Amino acid sequence: MLKNTYQIHTFILIFFLILSSIFAQEVGQIFDKTEADNLFGEVLEHKEMSSNQLTQILQGTDDNAMFLLGNNQITILGDDRDLLYSTTSFTDENQVFHLYSKSKVLALIQKGGENTLRFENRNDVFTITNGAYTLEYAINCPPDCP
Repeated sequence: MLKNTYQIHTFILIFFLILSSIFAQEVGQIFDKTEADNLFGEVLEHKEMSSNQLTQILQGTDDNAMFLLGNNQITILGDDRDLLYSTTSFTDENQVFHLYSKSKVLALIQKGGENTLRFENRNDVFTITNGAYTLEYAINCPPDCP
């Protein structure tokens, strides 16, 4: 009986360690801007924002930031799809946003080092560019919302 209890506790511990490592993964990858242009194509639409403003906005979320750019309007959501910023009236709860880890967005701002960044729509891809660096590999939320 004691051996089975030990095995069950060990299994539960390993299960939670694996589960936490899966959900702890950062979302997004930073590319050199030239490489991003080659991989993801030309920018079809963009909107600029101050890097400091985005850093301030991201203080309203702990782990994730979600972005939607359309018709020259940007909407930013945080954890649990809480509205952090919008240049338009946001009403569609089912709208698909592009989700990145907050830490990756902040790393892009630090690495890029520019005062202004750009939210960009490309062919079926959303990117954020700061200086010579571009962030991509977002996940769509929904359906993949943490």
